[in-house]
Amino acid sequence: MTSFSLRPRTLALLCALGLATGAGAQAPNASPAADAALAPANAAAVARTTAAVDAAPPVRLRLSYHTMAIGNDGVQRDTRYANTMVRRPGRVWVERDLPAVLRDSVSHGHEHAHGPHAGHAHDEAQGAPLQVHRNADGTERVEVVLAKTARVIEVDRAHHGNVGYGGSWDTVYWLVPPAALRKMQAVGAPKGGVQRYRAQAGEQVTLVDWDVAGQFPRRVERTDGHGTSSYLMTATALPAPAVPPWKASEAYGRGDYSDLLD
Repeated sequence: MTSFSLRPRTLALLCALGLATGAGAQAPNASPAADAALAPANAAAVARTTAAVDAAPPVRLRLSYHTMAIGNDGVQRDTRYANTMVRRPGRVWVERDLPAVLRDSVSHGHEHAHGPHAGHAHDEAQGAPLQVHRNADGTERVEVVLAKTARVIEVDRAHHGNVGYGGSWDTVYWLVPPAALRKMQAVGAPKGGVQRYRAQAGEQVTLVDWDVAGQFPRRVERTDGHGTSSYLMTATALPAPAVPPWKASEAYGRGDYSDLLD
């Protein structure tokens, strides 16, 4: 396994749209008393998000990413990677889709990790599939799944960024938060089940091709107007897995993030 992060797509899109977080994100360790103390407006927002989550169809997607930036040094830097995402009501699983050459190299016993560093989580956690749960009350649970050691590690909020979770349930579940879509301009009428949206922030333009029935973006593109940077995400629907990817982990032992710190 190799490390992946939800943060590049999260930050790129949300910064372009002027959003930092999604609705319904609550601390995973919130106490019952804190939950009971939710203000009515907040409780209503949580309930609306829960209803939307339950109504969203389950999907399995291959998410392909390409970012390009030309620095002041004149060097163009391109990054390409892909993830597989499985979405079910209240649950999202994201796993890096490793290139065939890397899978072959690992199968021959070659080690590509750099090893743990003092005070930081081991590479096994940084490279593990990420699973995010959301309860009806808005509380979340973030986990990394370590297949090699048959453990599921629950990650507290302070370390969410270390495992690639940007802190927005709406972003990990829909990829483009519904609140972001509402702030964008619809471009024409839907065509072929896809509605295009457009937003501009300064010289940055973001285009989203939204699958209306599937409730996910088929394409997200952001450009800077000068050709010095770009971001592209494309989503391809895949057949539902015969066995959910989290099934094997249900029998794993459990731990918390402190178990991975040196």
